Amino acid sequence: MMNRHKAGLIIVHPEEQKWNNVWKVFRFPNLTLPTLAALMPQDEWDIEIQDELVGPLCFERDYDLVLITVTTSVSAKSYEVARRFRRTGAKVVLGGIHPSVLPEESILHADAVVVGEAELTLAHVLDDFKRGKLEKFYRTASMVNRWDQLLPRWDLLDPKGYPFRASLTATRGCNYRCSFCSIHLALGAGQYGYRKKSPAEVARILQDADSEFVMFWDDDLLSEPRYTEQLCEAVKPLRKKWMSQMSATYVARHPSLLKSLAESGCTAMFMGLESISSESLKSVNKQNTVKMYEELIPRIHEVGIDVHAGFVVGFDHDDVDSFERTVEWGNRMGLCGAIWRILTPYPGTQLFKEFQASGRLVTTDWTYYSGEDVVFRPRNMTVEQLYWGHKWAKRQFYSFKSIGSRGLRRSIRPSDLLNTLGAGLGYRAMFHLGSDKLPVDVYRDRGHLPPPPRVVPFRFPYPPQNEYKQVLLDRLADFLPFP
Repeated sequence: MMNRHKAGLIIVHPEEQKWNNVWKVFRFPNLTLPTLAALMPQDEWDIEIQDELVGPLCFERDYDLVLITVTTSVSAKSYEVARRFRRTGAKVVLGGIHPSVLPEESILHADAVVVGEAELTLAHVLDDFKRGKLEKFYRTASMVNRWDQLLPRWDLLDPKGYPFRASLTATRGCNYRCSFCSIHLALGAGQYGYRKKSPAEVARILQDADSEFVMFWDDDLLSEPRYTEQLCEAVKPLRKKWMSQMSATYVARHPSLLKSLAESGCTAMFMGLESISSESLKSVNKQNTVKMYEELIPRIHEVGIDVHAGFVVGFDHDDVDSFERTVEWGNRMGLCGAIWRILTPYPGTQLFKEFQASGRLVTTDWTYYSGEDVVFRPRNMTVEQLYWGHKWAKRQFYSFKSIGSRGLRRSIRPSDLLNTLGAGLGYRAMFHLGSDKLPVDVYRDRGHLPPPPRVVPFRFPYPPQNEYKQVLLDRLADFLPFP
């Protein structure tokens, strides 16, 4: 009888993001670990996925092998998680964006590090583990051309933790070269490359997905419009609802795609608008313009697709008045929702190299590289102004007045109003914006210091929780606009 091994696939999350009673509104599963789990021989491995966003990590599972996917802001906590699992006798392998950029740092806390896309090296890692001869580093010599040949192991995800478990990618890579973006650093060992899966193959996977709603985690589903058109035709008969990330540039250049997207089941798209300053967009190699945004968004709304935007604050052309201008613009455009982040020079990016060379980095404590803290010296405002201005913008954008204003401006059909109000209240809860007031008025008290650095102890096991209280909060989260 073949000797079976037990593997734990781990996703670490910081404490401040573990809002179980509100993340239910938007939570989608990480795709990396279900994809890797599908490639592990089921006749040799018993596999568990632990997502700390869903619940506390358990270190008493007697794993033989632990795989941890790591982003920069959770790297310190991931290293502590690795230490705890190694103490139980498990071998630990780290992978993801951060270990791909800083493998020498990561290997100090693990038995092995995977650089680049793990599908190309996983079989090698598993074979070396069984022989008791793990190498320190596993690097990909090329990029993955075919992926998800086996259905991702969605069945290993806690069904109570995610409203929708089905997620996949039809394409990989991005044709943009934004100087602050780190996504490409884990794809093909940092090489750029846009790859796509045949529409028929995508449709086959979707047909097997036991979910009416699907999340495409593509970095840009529209990089090749002809392919996108073929994909829409392939998935249209399945009558699935789906959303994805899409480039405003490609949507604007190919407006005929909007009808095809809507008819295929696309209900929402996330677009990284980043800024409404043309100078800021140019400074990070964005090809977009604000005029293009203003012409494009109403056309997207006309076909019934919601727009969720990504805004970045703190570019060199931003000042303290940029926050108010951006909030007013977003309300006027009737955006369904928006993610607000402080400009963050992630290690390995061009922006990090520029800020490091010019001495503008404030810290390289990766815990603060979350998009919620200021880790560099802005050009046209102080660190304090950027910190509080970011919080002011989020609170203003998700005030009840702003949510209602966007809903009324957007409304072409009743569902538009309901979607905008529902998303707005969901974001408000997700960001813990239960009050419309800040302790600081960024436009009057501009010198107010941000709170002192938070203590991140990463202590395990977790503090005891009242299970009955948590169940009640989870139930109420579906009805309450904020906690």
